[in-house]
Amino acid sequence: MKKIYSLLIVSCFFITANAQFLMKSDSHILKVDDEHYFNITDNVDAGANGAARVWDFSKLETNSQLTSYMYDVSKTANAIDIPEANTVLEEFGVKFFFKSTGDIMEQYGTVTGNTITKYDKPFVKMVFPFEYGDVYSGDFSGTIEGPTFKQPIEGTYTLEADAYGTLIIPTGTYRNVIRIKTYKEEHSKGSSCNCGVVSYKWYSKDIRYPLLTIIQSQNSNGMNTIRTAYYSKVKLNEVTEKEKPELENISANIYPNPFSESFKIDYYIQKDSPVEIVIFDNSGRKVSSIQKQKQPAGYYTETITSKQLGDQQGLYHVKITAGNETILKTVIRSGK
Repeated sequence: MKKIYSLLIVSCFFITANAQFLMKSDSHILKVDDEHYFNITDNVDAGANGAARVWDFSKLETNSQLTSYMYDVSKTANAIDIPEANTVLEEFGVKFFFKSTGDIMEQYGTVTGNTITKYDKPFVKMVFPFEYGDVYSGDFSGTIEGPTFKQPIEGTYTLEADAYGTLIIPTGTYRNVIRIKTYKEEHSKGSSCNCGVVSYKWYSKDIRYPLLTIIQSQNSNGMNTIRTAYYSKVKLNEVTEKEKPELENISANIYPNPFSESFKIDYYIQKDSPVEIVIFDNSGRKVSSIQKQKQPAGYYTETITSKQLGDQQGLYHVKITAGNETILKTVIRSGK
């Protein structure tokens, strides 16, 4: 692995020093118990790299919404499979396992359904401090395992702060942003391919998670954008951070979100408690409920199907109570 600092001409150096910030771990590393909210849109091109750019994505139209969850690895059933990790990021029901320590964030695995990718040599997701012109690269290896197979894998990655400037998205104009480009190529051990995944993420000094994410796939046929999502200031859960109570006994995550036919509720209770799960449609009508008289401390999963909810599309509100503590979550039924 290596970190390379680009050399800039003198004039560009002075522009950079006054117009872009230094990403640091205390302000931009994953934080346990955070939630981050995205609007998913039609796909667009990532735009140009370089200094003092202006990216105008103000006309992006929302197709659906996504909540990213960050939580302690001990609160997932796969903690035993990937013991090196300490933090999980979950999106669309996919769990990404990271070890965040000091100024480096490494990915040790991914869980999708009953398929687990484990890295014995992890790849670096982010290293701090990082600023425009910095490049960090390396290689990784591991295995991908399913119910009936186990395949060695390996690959290479590169992180690059390839641009900075002003970003315009439907939620506002953000100046002094930095764009991080990540290229990851993964393939079966011993083989080679001209393929990989490129992601572009725009970061602000004052917001921990990306303002905009564009993900592209690359193969012999060229580049294709597969996902575009921007930060939403409007949270799906109307409880503000100041109003949100400090919970000691229960934590919960819902995925996929949005969902079509069914969604899962993963919850963790730290002490033996009665548990009640109640689901309301957006009019406030109770449509489903689950009651457990007393559950031992531990990790649990409940699956909610469309048959339990009726025909309504749109928002549903999930109330999860364990003992004297309650969590409120919102999930979207997309109908797709």
